[in-house]
Amino acid sequence: MGHINLQKLKGMKSKGVIIRLPEFTEKEIVGVCKACQISKQHQQPFSKERNVSKGILNVVHSDVWGPAQIATFGGCQYYVTFVDDFSRHSWIYHMRQKSEVFGHFQRFKNAVKKTTSWHVRCLQSDGGKEYFSDDFRTYLRKEGIRREFSCRHTPQQNGVAEQKNWHIVEVARAMTNEKNLPKSY
Repeated sequence: MGHINLQKLKGMKSKGVIIRLPEFTEKEIVGVCKACQISKQHQQPFSKERNVSKGILNVVHSDVWGPAQIATFGGCQYYVTFVDDFSRHSWIYHMRQKSEVFGHFQRFKNAVKKTTSWHVRCLQSDGGKEYFSDDFRTYLRKEGIRREFSCRHTPQQNGVAEQKNWHIVEVARAMTNEKNLPKSY
C-alpha cells in the first residue's frame, strides 16, 4: 500500500475496500510512523491548485527523476513518469540515460492506443533537454500532439509530474527505512 497511514487504512476497511485487516488500537492510529516522518519531509510544499483536464489523456504530464545515487540492479539511475491529468493514472519507465525519454514516450503512447480508444492530445513537461530533440518534435507534430513546457528550474509549474516523482521516492524510502534495507534496494 506504499506505507499508507493507519487512518486511511481504517477508512478503506470501513468502506470494504480492504478485507482481513487487523484491528488497530487508538494509540496506533494517532501515532506517527518514524519511517514516514524521516522519509516524507519536504523543503517547500507545492501549490494545492488543481486544474484538471476534461478528458482522459487530454493532457499528459511528464518528468524525469534522477540520477539516483545508487543504480538499480539493472543499471538504471533515472525514471520518467507520464501522468494523465484527468485520472492521475501514472506510467513509469526506468532508464539508464535521460536520452531514453523519447523511446519511452513512444512506447507509452502506443501502449495506451492499443489498450484503449484514447489518444494523447497534449504533453506537458519541464524544459529539460531530453524533451527537445528534433526526432521528438517531429514525432509529436506528426501525431498531432500539442506541447506545453514549464520554465526550466521551476518544478512548481510542472507540479503534477513533480508531485508524482516525490511520492514515488517517499514511498520507496519509507518502505526501505521501515525494513532497515540498504540503499541498494
